[in-house]
Amino acid sequence: MLPSSHRIPIDVAAASLELAEHPLNDAFAAFIAAANRLETSHWRLHNEVSQLRLQLEERNRALASSLAENEYMRSMQRQILDALPCGVVVLDVEKREVTLLNPEAKRLLDIPPTHNPAWNEIPACLQDMAGRLSSHALRHGDEREVYVDGTVAQRWLTIRSSAAESTSDPGQNIPSFSKLILTVLDTTTRKLAEQEREASRHMRALAEMSAVLAHEIRNPLGSLELLTGLLARDTGLGEDSKQCVQHLQAGVRMLSATVNNVLRYNSPGTAQLVRLGLGETLKNSVGFVLPLAQQNGLALTLEENLGAAEILGDYGAMQQLILNLACNSLRHTPPGGSIAVCGKVEADSEGTVAIIEFSDTGSGISPQDLVHVFEPGFSSKRQSPGLGLAICERIMQQHGGVMSVQSELGKGTRFHMEFPVL
Repeated sequence: MLPSSHRIPIDVAAASLELAEHPLNDAFAAFIAAANRLETSHWRLHNEVSQLRLQLEERNRALASSLAENEYMRSMQRQILDALPCGVVVLDVEKREVTLLNPEAKRLLDIPPTHNPAWNEIPACLQDMAGRLSSHALRHGDEREVYVDGTVAQRWLTIRSSAAESTSDPGQNIPSFSKLILTVLDTTTRKLAEQEREASRHMRALAEMSAVLAHEIRNPLGSLELLTGLLARDTGLGEDSKQCVQHLQAGVRMLSATVNNVLRYNSPGTAQLVRLGLGETLKNSVGFVLPLAQQNGLALTLEENLGAAEILGDYGAMQQLILNLACNSLRHTPPGGSIAVCGKVEADSEGTVAIIEFSDTGSGISPQDLVHVFEPGFSSKRQSPGLGLAICERIMQQHGGVMSVQSELGKGTRFHMEFPVL
């Protein structure tokens, strides 16, 4: 028990206790307030995190959709590039790499479909265009026409350039290009058509000139033919003179055949067909070409069993037909050979036809040339203009007949002709 001097009054003790409890209450209250604030902040942070999570998920979905769309667009672009009818080439000039070659570009540039070429494997024309880009000598839209002699085919290509801007110098404002985009078009058909048109214009000019010359030559040539005929009938000529006249007749008639072929080819017109005794016409035509055969040391024989067979024909055209066949045989038959002409009439269920066969013992015609012998301008001999057999076929068509040829190298050639008999 405390001494009386140390006793504290009850009201004083209570006051002291209240003073002691007051800081604790304040601290506790502050703690409660801080906890409340922390809880509020936590919930606010939780809400913000939830919102951020939702936003992130939404953006992730949008990004995934964008990536899928980009991949789809990339796939579509690749399919479009693969399906383009022109070649597309993309070159990285700085890295010296081939960035893209679509299938058409590989085909046109003769690159295997599964091969991705290195820089030094692409055609020199593409490397040259890339070099011109580096030196700023290549402008946007420049075109170049190149000829590609590949292992598969030979082509004319038109290559159009387009440079992709990569960076620029802000100080000098000069753009820098590192990617070169090239479109490649196959212009072979157009180029060949241009060449054919040019050749056709050239041929027309030559044809017109040759027709004019042929007209100018025909009149004096006719006079020479008449004079040589008169000389041949002169009984006062010696053997040497007669031989000279025969050679002159042969040369004139050979020249006459060439002139008439040129005129017939450039001015085909319509044949004047009349009733014609085929046997007599054939005899006269063979007699007309006899000097040619004799001059070339060939034996010319005629076996004619046509009788009174008549056709609708043109005498001059028939003579030209035999003359052209004789000239063709003379070019391919060496001296000592022979030419045989045969005429006969045959009848079958479809009617009566007159057949004329013209054969020689010459060098023959190769199989690859045989299919072209009736084409105008085709000749295996440089000294021939290549019109004789084409004119023969045209004459046969005008007479309603048909003509065929058989030949074997080293064994000669035979022309078979059929005419409808009246």
